[in-house]
Amino acid sequence: MSNATYPNPGLKWGVIAAVVVIATGIALYYTDQPTFFSLKFSFIQLFICAIIGLLAGLEKRRHLGGFIGFKDAIQPIFTTFVIGTLAGTLLTYIVCNYIDPELPARMKAMDLKMLEEMQQSHNTQGITDADLNDALTKLKQQDYSLTFVASMLSYFTGLFLDFVVAAILAVIIRKKRIA
Repeated sequence: MSNATYPNPGLKWGVIAAVVVIATGIALYYTDQPTFFSLKFSFIQLFICAIIGLLAGLEKRRHLGGFIGFKDAIQPIFTTFVIGTLAGTLLTYIVCNYIDPELPARMKAMDLKMLEEMQQSHNTQGITDADLNDALTKLKQQDYSLTFVASMLSYFTGLFLDFVVAAILAVIIRKKRIA
């Protein structure tokens, strides 16, 4: 089988990453909604895609006879990231807009309550009452809703970090022939 006809293993592993990300997201939604709605879920997705992307790169290296350059390695790894993180982004959008449209409001209320509790307890070190009042005012004005455009902008912005991680993984697995 030539390299021209060998499919990109990133497609197969990307679908696997998407399934794992969606399963993880659903589990977090039912067990820990603050984590599901936070930046932590993005880092969990990043970790999942990194592990599965590494498997995609290693599969491509095996197919090439154990030797792979950076360009050949990054293609399946980054493809895995693209598909896996798109699935996570779409899951979050669908949950917040169709399945549980009250989730953003509940998360905002929880954040407000936590900040108000910090304001009432005078044990916060290094934070003045003025700082807490300013943060509380900004949080009350902040919109937690999740639009499709905002979701896609977040997705495309996140692809930069995904590419950096994919490039690091490609450098790790590359193995050149000794001439």
